[in-house]
Amino acid sequence: MNNLSRLGACCLAALLLPGCNSLMNDSYQTIKLAISGPEPLVTAEYVNTLGRPGLVVRLAQSEALLVRAAENRGVAEWHGLEQMLVTHNGRVVQGAGLPDASDLVAPLTANDPFSNDLRQIGLTEVVRLVDFPERFLTGIPQISTYELGPLEGVEVMGAELQLQRLDEYVSMPAIGFSATNFYWFEPATGRVVASRQHLAPGLPPMRLIEVRPVGFEE
Repeated sequence: MNNLSRLGACCLAALLLPGCNSLMNDSYQTIKLAISGPEPLVTAEYVNTLGRPGLVVRLAQSEALLVRAAENRGVAEWHGLEQMLVTHNGRVVQGAGLPDASDLVAPLTANDPFSNDLRQIGLTEVVRLVDFPERFLTGIPQISTYELGPLEGVEVMGAELQLQRLDEYVSMPAIGFSATNFYWFEPATGRVVASRQHLAPGLPPMRLIEVRPVGFEE
């Protein structure tokens, strides 16, 4: 286990021990939750007890809260009890413990928009190579193009934020897959706060919202 993973496990254990009720246990144990569905289980009050950022994950009919284990130059590792996500400036680049054989490894390229400041993005096309380990698929080309959308209001923990939308058009001709992903980032910083990402064929889009305790500073 690398240092990043060890740190994630220790941080998660420390956060789970005090005051963790059955509702939160349930939300950690699954990572399936709908983009639109019932009121979220994760509350602002609970987020304020974490002491560090969390990632609310909604996929199908379930919700999970993953806790940030570590972050370095935009690369963040998020841990649940059985799931792990790695994001690079908000884009999912690795996932494990996901449902429906959707674990993936999708590293960014050197010229990838998510490797740089999203506020400076133009009309860009990149080609990544993606692995789906559980599906025995490796090196599948993923073609992505980008376009800035409008400023939109996005609700995060009961507060509406005005965020810049970024549209990502994804196609993987080798496996007959195409989709549109959406990212919402802070105009002042370029930090992705929310996103709607299609990770794998046959899987509904995953909605991610980064939540931070009141007063948290990096």
